[in-house]
Amino acid sequence: MVTHAVRWRASTGIVAVAALTGCLDRNPEFEEPQLPTASGSGSATTTGDPTVDATSQGTTGSPTAASGSESATTAFDPTDGLTTGMTTTDGLTTGMTTMPPVGCGDGILTPDEECDDGPMNADTAACTSTCKLAKCGDGLIQTDVEYCEDLNDDPADGCVKCFEPHVCKEVLDRAPGVPSGLYVMDPDGPGPGPLVPVYCDMTLKGGGWTRIERSPFADPIGRALFADVEVNYDEPTNSRYRMGNAAMVVVGQHSNEMWIECGGVDHLWTDSAFLFAGKDNPEICANYGKVLYKEAQLNDIVLTDVELCTGFTGFLDGECPGAWRIDEQEQELCALSSTPWIDGQMFTTLYSDIFAADPSVVEPELHDCHKPGAIRAVLLR
Repeated sequence: MVTHAVRWRASTGIVAVAALTGCLDRNPEFEEPQLPTASGSGSATTTGDPTVDATSQGTTGSPTAASGSESATTAFDPTDGLTTGMTTTDGLTTGMTTMPPVGCGDGILTPDEECDDGPMNADTAACTSTCKLAKCGDGLIQTDVEYCEDLNDDPADGCVKCFEPHVCKEVLDRAPGVPSGLYVMDPDGPGPGPLVPVYCDMTLKGGGWTRIERSPFADPIGRALFADVEVNYDEPTNSRYRMGNAAMVVVGQHSNEMWIECGGVDHLWTDSAFLFAGKDNPEICANYGKVLYKEAQLNDIVLTDVELCTGFTGFLDGECPGAWRIDEQEQELCALSSTPWIDGQMFTTLYSDIFAADPSVVEPELHDCHKPGAIRAVLLR
């Protein structure tokens, strides 16, 4: 149970994080959210994600991964720096009883004071009203330095080391070694919206990936990534899941990379700047363009730093071949080689929509995304 939680949120604007510092939104009436349990109406007991299913067994209430899994490396000490501790009733903080030393606030530093800035002392300043140096874990929030206080060492509850994360990389940077799983955060930016659970992959290519979509081959979402389509937003382990456009925008602003896979070795790895590629093109089936991929793997063929003509719209965007597809036949539409995987030789069936969850031509024997039970995932970091 959280013993003391304070948070505030800016009313307007989205502030990009540079080097994972700077002002983010704040909320003075923070109530730590709880994820739905297995018995709750909003839980997803069957995820289709072996990693999630394995880590979610036995968890209740807290959005952390499996019981016994590694937690954040630094714990808060709610009594550190306080002279008389805090008064609690039924486990809830009712207020701090610390009294300032005699002379605190006169601007003269004495042996029993850590600091004294005179009239500048304040519970939101670097020197508090009790002449203690502000620090994470003291139950106070220092303006423009700290953004939340929940006085626990759980990095998955929406406050990690006095920081309110928007993306998984921000969690991992502040709590190295945390496991993959559900983390509560604020991916949709400033405003009154509640914190929501987000799935974080903390192992893929060094970890810190935020899942923004899961689209199963058996029941695909079938819409371009730039389309504003929200699916099971509070259930990121559901086989059909997608953030709304506003949340994707904020996650994209805090990310540099995009990863698309279907649970096997096949994957696409590109810049997150391509997230909404095709948005300014006519919304027709011929909505395609060049995407520079840092890495593109199909079976045992790995292409690096390669441009591939990519189709952005899917069947629900107008009965199109597939959302985010790579079709060898379409490569020539972007003035690229029609045989990118094997030079001079077709690797896939004619009009096969590789990586699309809603293909017009199905090839389960050739790539992961068309295999029975496949679920395409899109992640940002």
